Amino acid sequence: MAILSIQSQVLNGSVGNTAAAFIYARLGLEVWPLPSVILSHHPGHGGSEGGPVKQARLAALVTGLAARGAFARCEAVVSGYLGAEAAVPVVTDAIARARASHPGALYFCDPVLGDSGRIYVPHALVDATRTHLLPRADIATPNPFELEILTGLPVPDRAHAFRAMAQLGPGLVILTGFTGTDTTPGTLDILMLEAGNPYHHTVEALPRPFSGAGDAFSALFLAAYLPHRNARRALAAAAAASAALLAATASGGHDELAIVPAQHLWTAAFAAATATET
Repeated sequence: MAILSIQSQVLNGSVGNTAAAFIYARLGLEVWPLPSVILSHHPGHGGSEGGPVKQARLAALVTGLAARGAFARCEAVVSGYLGAEAAVPVVTDAIARARASHPGALYFCDPVLGDSGRIYVPHALVDATRTHLLPRADIATPNPFELEILTGLPVPDRAHAFRAMAQLGPGLVILTGFTGTDTTPGTLDILMLEAGNPYHHTVEALPRPFSGAGDAFSALFLAAYLPHRNARRALAAAAAASAALLAATASGGHDELAIVPAQHLWTAAFAAATATET
């Protein structure tokens, strides 16, 4: 069971593939991390160096995987932060190769486009995500702002959020970090719509956000989902492991997710949740 993960990579930090690849491997999954962008560190810290990987190079790497026959064991293709529209044809090609070689292979789209009212990718990538990636996706994990810009629908409360999630396209949509008018103060909702069935899971809100939390959650969810395709159990596992990881990060005073130093905590939470029938 292998995962092709196409998203950003930082040399220092815990975002994108730098977070996801360790999580997948630590949970026993084979992962092929393909960097769409390589940076010295998260741009939010200022002064980062690096940039996008050229489309031709990305395409050649995917072709090399195919020549090796690797797609026959590719259980899922994941896309996260792509940075530019040029990466989209590489993702769609990888999806087609995976599905041709491994019937039942999933495409997991984490549309990393913006947050808190700000789009931080070119608008062409937003359009390409809407028209080329989401129609191919089995699973999508937008945040509330991304859901609004992709659907054009406001999400002031759970009912409106579920309505927008239904419009997004994929059969399984998970909305992370939701705070609406019907959310309990001091908490965040994780909303899930699976085959039209709404479900919500409430978690404690931390005093401040951490870069990479969404990337880690997506990796944890997919790692729990692939073996049994049980969405509620996977959501419970991802939420529990994310809570343990974020609590350890906050209590340790880290400015990056403590994925490696706190691995004993979040893996224990993940294992306990996946062992529970839901």
